[in-house]
Amino acid sequence: MDFEKLFKDLKNDILSLVKDRFGEEGKTIKKDISDFFDASKDKLKRWTEMLANGVITPGEYELLMKSQKDLVVMTALHKAGISKIRIGHFKNAVIKLILNKVILLVGI
Repeated sequence: MDFEKLFKDLKNDILSLVKDRFGEEGKTIKKDISDFFDASKDKLKRWTEMLANGVITPGEYELLMKSQKDLVVMTALHKAGISKIRIGHFKNAVIKLILNKVILLVGI
């Protein structure tokens, strides 16, 4: 498993999701996404390896990912007037995107 490629693909996929969900307002969120990924990279790598090696289940992986949801701080979107509910839905979509891509890659 090439984690660096996975990590880069996830980051690009999430930036595309931002563009789809928020349009022009999403352009200002790139720093927030980078900050989230920088803060979560080591944990994401460790948890992904644990999932791939059968140490944890997909359900446990999902719980671990959800624990990171509060790290997805969307300061730029909040300043642009996007509601907390809409930002919350976006955070859930980010976690789901990561989970689906990792499970597909790991082959579970």
